[in-house]
Amino acid sequence: MPDHQERSATALAHGAAQCDDIERVRRDVDAAEASVARADQTSARRRRRRRRHRETARNPDAQP
Repeated sequence: MPDHQERSATALAHGAAQCDDIERVRRDVDAAEASVARADQTSARRRRRRRRHRETARNPDAQP
């Protein structure tokens, strides 16, 4: 069984990380973070809308 710090043959075959590899990963991480932020904003918007809908249903005379 290989040591957990050993890399597979395919990982070693590609050599050390190049500058382009690092930049690509940074772009991927930035895109993933932006996606999570948009999902969080959408989720918060939906929660507010549902809460507002429940409050309006409880008190139909209230102003929206």
